[in-house]
Amino acid sequence: MIDRRTLLFGAAAAAVSAGTPAMAAETGAANCVWPPPNWQKNGFPSRRWVKILFVHTNERFNNFYTDEGKYIVPAVEQFSRTVRDFRANEWKMLDPRLMDLLFVLHWKYCKDEIRIFSGYRSEATNAHIEGAAKNSQHIQARALDIHLPNMDNDAVALDFRTFVFGGVGMYPGKQFTHMDMGNLRRWVG
Repeated sequence: MIDRRTLLFGAAAAAVSAGTPAMAAETGAANCVWPPPNWQKNGFPSRRWVKILFVHTNERFNNFYTDEGKYIVPAVEQFSRTVRDFRANEWKMLDPRLMDLLFVLHWKYCKDEIRIFSGYRSEATNAHIEGAAKNSQHIQARALDIHLPNMDNDAVALDFRTFVFGGVGMYPGKQFTHMDMGNLRRWVG
C-alpha cells in the first residue's frame, strides 16, 4: 500500500541515481524495490520526470518537470498541452502535483510509460461525457484518468485509495483509474 509519507518521500532513489528520465524508468521490475532503499534519508528527489502517452492523440511527454525541488513551468505547460481536451483542442495548466503522482507510479510499479486517457476537459466536453460529474476535477485541471500497461486498474485504484488526500475512482471493467487533487473521496463508478 502507498501512504502519504511514501508518496512524498518514496521515489527518492529512482531519480537521485538517474541521469535521464528513461534510465530511471527502464530499470526493470527486477531492480524495483518498494519503498526504494534509503528513501527516508534521501527524501523526495529534487529532480523529477514523467513519461506518458496521451492515447487519444498518440502524443508523448517525456521530460523532467522539477529542478532543485521547484516545478519547471514550461515543462508543466508542455505536459498540460499534451493531455489537453483533444475534442475542443483547449488546454489549461494542470495541477503539477498530478505529475508527482505519476512520478511515484513510474517507480512503484516499474513502468516506463503511463497511458493517459483524460486530463483537462472543457465544460462543454464534460457535459457530453456519460456519467461525468458536473463539477468534475477534470474541468479544474486537477484530474487524470490513467492506465498502467499490464496492470489491473482496480488493483492500482485500491492501492492508491490509501492516500490521505485527493480522489480515487475505480471503474471495474474500464481501461482507466481516476486520480485527482480534490477533497478526499473514494468511489466505484
